Parts: sequence; C-alpha cells; structure tokens
Amino acid sequence: MVGLETMLQPGALTIHADACVPIIHREPTLALQGWISSEPLPPIHSLAFELLAEIMVLALAPHIGPNGREVKATATDVQRLCQVCSYWRAVALQTARLWITTPLPIMTSTRGWEVALSPTKMFLEHSAPLPISVYILGALIQRKNLVEMSPTMFSVSDRWRTFEMTCHWDIFFDVTFFAQISSLENLESLHLSWTKPEAWRGSELYPFLHAPRLRDVTIEVPLATSNNLTLPWGQLTCLSLTYDSPQFCLDILASCTKLVTAYVDTKQWLESDSPHNSYVARSGLLAHLTELRIPPFLRRFRLPALKTLDLSVQLSYPVTYEYFVDWLTPALTFLLARSPDLQCLRLGNGGWDSVYAEDMPDILCLTPNLTDLSLTAVEVNDGFFQALRYAGPDTTPLVPKLDTLALIEVGECFEEASFGEMLRSRWWSDQEQLAMVTLPTVSRLKHLRLWCEGFFYGQPDFEVSLPSLGR
Repeated sequence: MVGLETMLQPGALTIHADACVPIIHREPTLALQGWISSEPLPPIHSLAFELLAEIMVLALAPHIGPNGREVKATATDVQRLCQVCSYWRAVALQTARLWITTPLPIMTSTRGWEVALSPTKMFLEHSAPLPISVYILGALIQRKNLVEMSPTMFSVSDRWRTFEMTCHWDIFFDVTFFAQISSLENLESLHLSWTKPEAWRGSELYPFLHAPRLRDVTIEVPLATSNNLTLPWGQLTCLSLTYDSPQFCLDILASCTKLVTAYVDTKQWLESDSPHNSYVARSGLLAHLTELRIPPFLRRFRLPALKTLDLSVQLSYPVTYEYFVDWLTPALTFLLARSPDLQCLRLGNGGWDSVYAEDMPDILCLTPNLTDLSLTAVEVNDGFFQALRYAGPDTTPLVPKLDTLALIEVGECFEEASFGEMLRSRWWSDQEQLAMVTLPTVSRLKHLRLWCEGFFYGQPDFEVSLPSLGR
C-alpha cells in the first residue's frame, strides 16, 4: 500500500486514486480534501483556526452603509458563516465573539413578529461567557411570546452589557417582571421607554439599583405622573431623560455628580412656579459634564468642564405652553459665564423666538473658546455678521477660535454684503497667508453650512460672490 506521504504529493493523485478512496470517506481535514481535489486549494482554507475566527469577527463588525448609517450584523449573517462548510461551522461554533454581534432575543417574522426561542438559546450557548446586548421591542412581541421568552433571557441577566426595552403592555409595569433579574454585574447601558405612562409607577426599576457598572441610562416616560424613580444616579456618566416634571428632572440631575453627557426633555417651569430667587442658593456643581442638552435648567448648575451645549428646541405639535421657551438668553448667559471652556454651541428656536438676533453678540462674548456654532431657526441680522467680522489684529475679535459655522433657516433680515464681508474676513487662501506680514488673530473658517429654503435663490450678486470665496 502506498504510504500517506506519497499519496499527498500532487503528482500522485491520479496514480493512487483507489488508495485515496477510504481517506476521502473519512474526511479527516479540509486541507487533505484540497490535495485530493483537482481544484487548487483556496488560500482561506489553509488559514489557522485563530486567524479564520478573527476574519469572521471582522466581517461581522459594524460598518457604515451606502446611506451613511451604521449597519450591524444579523442572526442570519452568523448562520451563513456556519453553512459554508464543516470547517467554517466548527470555527464559528467555537468563536464566542461571533454570537454577540447581534442583540438578543432573536426575532422572526414567519407568523408575525415573535421571539425565536431555539435560535436565541443557541446564541446564548455559543456566546457564553461573554456579555450580551438585549433588545426587546414590546410593540412587535406578542404578550404570550414575551412571557415564554423572559425566563430564558432573565436567567442570564448577569451577562447583560446593554438592556433596551420599549414597553407597551401592562406586563412591563408589573414589579414581578423585572424581579426575575438575578444579577446585573456586567450591565453598562440601560434604555427603557414607556408608552403607557398612566401605568408607570417607577418601582419596576428597583432591580437596576444594584448594577455596579451602569454608566449610561435612557428613560423615556412622557406624561408620567409618578416621581418614584430610583437608580444609581451617582455613578452615571451619560443620562437621557424624558419626563414631565422639571423639578423631578432637576433633582435627578443634582444627584448625577459624575455626568459627562446629559439630555433632558421636559416641560418648562411656569412663571409662577419657577423659584427665581433661589437660583444661586440651590445651584449644583457638575464638574465633569462636557455635553448638555437641557433647556430649563441653565441657571441651576455650574458646569466648568462644559464643552458642548445643545439647546435645539424640538417641539411636537400640537404645542402646549408647558414646553414653550419664552426667552432663553438670560438663563443662557448666566450659564455661559460659568462655563468658559465651551467649544460647541447649537441653538435652535424650533419655530419660537426664544433667542433673538440682538442677543447673539452678548451670548458669543461669553464663549472665547468656541470653535463650532450652529444656529437653526434663529433669525440673524447685519449686526450679527458685523460682530463676527474680523477687523484686524488691533481689535478684540468675537469667538476668535471659530472654524465651523452652520446657519440653517436664519431668515432674510440681513444684507448679502454683510454676510460676504464677514466670510472674507475669516477665510483666506494658503498663498494669501504666506504673504501676510502679521497673521490674523482668528482661526480660518474650515466648514460653512448655509441652508434656507429659497434663500439667495436666483440672486445674481450672491451667486457671483461664491467663486471668489473659493480662491
């Protein structure tokens, strides 16, 4: 009988075909089959186990799709890798990181949306012991199906890294539902949304009070009437809160002493309810906060580390008075005077005159380190552009570090000339810069976005000036 080494020589395959038959039937290795086949061995089949596993993980990593949005792997993507061949299946089944690329439970739409319990258990088994992401969309899952699924998912609560749930039925408001949680030692992110605020009690969240790694929390309970909401606020670094009571939101913010990013959507205080005389006495220090989006609380906190402030008022219709921002400037200037390191400011009126053109120079005087300014539905005038215009090294320029400017729907209450003069004073070519005796004391604009429906359309003077700005 011809030896195995001789059989594996490429030139010996046709001569010793009969001797190869038993080996083919055993299918000892994929590489051996490649030698027996008449086709050359694909390079990927010769890869080491660990290298092929890494390639699989990278293939299922999130990426940006053609539409600019992030695309994440699905359960079907993981299963396809298992169907290529027996070797790939063996590698995939033993690579736990592949099985955490998609949130659990696995959903199927065969007979309407429901949890696929068997695939879910398979993903849980092969992903162990790694942390997992849980996403339960209550709008799609039948109540009976949810009850059947919950013991499986809650039995591995100690592996949850992120937990996201949109709540639609009364089962979500039963304290016994979350009482199934055994441990939350790996939980870092919690996102919960209620669409039945009349059933919200807040006590449902008690199990999440003992989550030592929890840092990111999103709670959306619009029109809620209960203020019973207990979470480990003191350890959070990121908070998004949608809640009706501004005082309750303020109390929560005051407890979040380690916050870095905050977004709060709530009602504005009524004039009769807003305790103006106690602003300073009751103010709090959020020393680590760098990004803020909370319209009603600007006088209540000192934010020395604030880098990004987003006050884009987004209103849903029909608009009620409780969400109306009458005049934002006094509170805004109060905050900016105590936040000297602000770098990004986004202001948006959302259709209401909460910020006026005449206020902008006074506001910008308080932002010497501002690099990014975005105005949406904030009407500006010639005075605004004249204030931004750089008049030379002997003057004190407004926002000297500004290099990004976005003007969206800013009205038509200014002349094109004032806009053009401001733009030319803050932009110059490389050749012009080399010829300068003294460099400007302002940054050169890098990004400019100007958009307004019908604005400047068909106006030759402005259109002619555009090419000169690209010199």
